[in-house]
Amino acid sequence: MVGGLKRASWILVALAFVLLTAIISPGYSAATNPQESVNLYTGDKLIVSSSQPAIQSAYVRGNLSAAVLSNTNYPSKNFTLTTNSTQLYTVDTWLSYPSAYTTSIIIRDPTSGATQYTSYYVSGGDLNLTIFASFQPNPNAGMGTPVTWNSLYGWFFQFGNAFPLWIKILYSILTAQFAFVGYRWIKFEDERRRLEGHLPPFDRGNRIYLWIDVFFRILLSGFVISLAVMIGEVLVITVALYLFFVNLNLFSLVDFFSLFFVAALGTIAYLMREGLDRFFDLKPIMED
Repeated sequence: MVGGLKRASWILVALAFVLLTAIISPGYSAATNPQESVNLYTGDKLIVSSSQPAIQSAYVRGNLSAAVLSNTNYPSKNFTLTTNSTQLYTVDTWLSYPSAYTTSIIIRDPTSGATQYTSYYVSGGDLNLTIFASFQPNPNAGMGTPVTWNSLYGWFFQFGNAFPLWIKILYSILTAQFAFVGYRWIKFEDERRRLEGHLPPFDRGNRIYLWIDVFFRILLSGFVISLAVMIGEVLVITVALYLFFVNLNLFSLVDFFSLFFVAALGTIAYLMREGLDRFFDLKPIMED
């Protein structure tokens, strides 16, 4: 009888221990692995901010080509995600610091400022924070929202990210070269005309026409070079694959958006140049 009571007591103790473990473990997991769902408008910034440099890494799942992530060296105090299109993202952030720190999820509107969503206090150690971010269309878009310098800068920054780095470098070099040569030639030709007097010097309209012509030549040269580079890479990969059976893992240089954008901009510059020549007669008289 006594032995049966002892066995029953041990069984009750074991059940109590199992029940206590089941109660404590989920609570601990929820405390160190929180999950949050946030709704943002396109153009808003999702910020994970910590009072200490506790952010060790951040992993983002979603359409990364439409996202802008903060470029930080970990560990850091802040991580930022934003997009100008309707997207869904999952952000897994791992934070760790030996002493106490506070972590906040902040939603920043470019026009109205920042709004704190929620915060976490950690006495020390790890925090695995998962955020499900849903970017929805901005209801104020196209309804006369005042344009500020911050929003204009953000638009240029977002637009610039649509072009690959090698395209930016190419057009930066071409712009510097053509602008330098064009400026020297226009200045030299104008001074020569003033000294010799056989042709009229350039007036303001002539200079506008010439600078539009320089701009058109920059776009045309960049378009031809970038198209040749893209076709060349495709040919190299195709020849290596089908003739030598080698799969080359090269950095992709093909970017149709850049080609279409430059072609459209070049067409506009060409039409402006021809319009100034035909309707306003701003093309300067040149020697045969």
